[in-house]
Amino acid sequence: MRKSSIAKKVVAAAVLVVLMGAVAIAAFIAWDGYMNRREVPPRPVSVKIDEGMTATQIANILEDKKVIKNAIVFRFIVKKQGVGENFKPGEYELKTDMAYDEVIKILVEGPPIEYISLTLPEGWTAKQMSERVESLTGINKDDYLQAVKEGKLLVEYPFLKNSGAPTKDLEGYLYPETYKVERGITAEEFINIQLSQFQERTSNLNWSNAQARGRTPYEIVIIASMIERETIVNDERPIVAAVIYNRLAKGMPLQIDATVQYALPQWKDRLMFEDLKIESPYNTYKHKGLPPGPICSPSSSSIDAALNPTDDKYLYYVLAGDNSGRHVFSNTYNEHINAKNQYKANQR
Repeated sequence: MRKSSIAKKVVAAAVLVVLMGAVAIAAFIAWDGYMNRREVPPRPVSVKIDEGMTATQIANILEDKKVIKNAIVFRFIVKKQGVGENFKPGEYELKTDMAYDEVIKILVEGPPIEYISLTLPEGWTAKQMSERVESLTGINKDDYLQAVKEGKLLVEYPFLKNSGAPTKDLEGYLYPETYKVERGITAEEFINIQLSQFQERTSNLNWSNAQARGRTPYEIVIIASMIERETIVNDERPIVAAVIYNRLAKGMPLQIDATVQYALPQWKDRLMFEDLKIESPYNTYKHKGLPPGPICSPSSSSIDAALNPTDDKYLYYVLAGDNSGRHVFSNTYNEHINAKNQYKANQR
């Protein structure tokens, strides 16, 4: 009985000490808040929290920057809340003389996410995209192009696995769109966002038409990329598709200027006769059949046109010359020449 009584007294004393300590710390916090109450307007402070920093290191930085008044009090509150392992690294814009709970809440939530908006137009090549991506996101354009050429994927995409493509090159699949992405995104991460957008925007198309026409999905993208560069008029796309299929069926060279442009080192406003002699598998004036790969990233409407061409028998087309962007389509070479002469007459 005597030992039990002594044990009870020891426990009671220990509890009292803990309670007195807690009261003392609470009183200290209250005193700290009173003695260090704001007397001047707070000023902005930039604070960088690195990966792996301890709560003690963070508390000391905050005190040095005058975000908080006392690092010891900050650590006590952090330990009491059990959030010391939840602080997120990053750049923070804080203020001097902030409340402890306010700072802790901000560090647990993490720094604000900064977004970048960039528009990649329809008909652009991966090279053109790389330059805009670099200028707006800071992603190195060479890193972007290398990831495109090597087909660096973060996830598996069924449309790539079953495309029938003889290469890992992602040219043609980098969907043209206005994107809102986080600053600091990597080349691979952004390319995969583009591929996800391609999947979303083309999933409702009737891809079974590719097989019906004896074409692989990859060849459909190749055809769509030529359609994209050949006309800006939406209702003409299926007609241009028909011309491509008709010429292929007859064994005629496609003679599409945009494929020659793709083969040239630099884009030209107007092709010269000498340009048509360039030795490249993309030169559809010299080589029959489809070029070996897409020449740009087409829109879903151009892909749809490649899957659903009209039944027209046209073999030729030329710009109408009225600044509408429309074309004159012809069945025969003589009709085509007459249309070209009419175009020249309208230009005078």
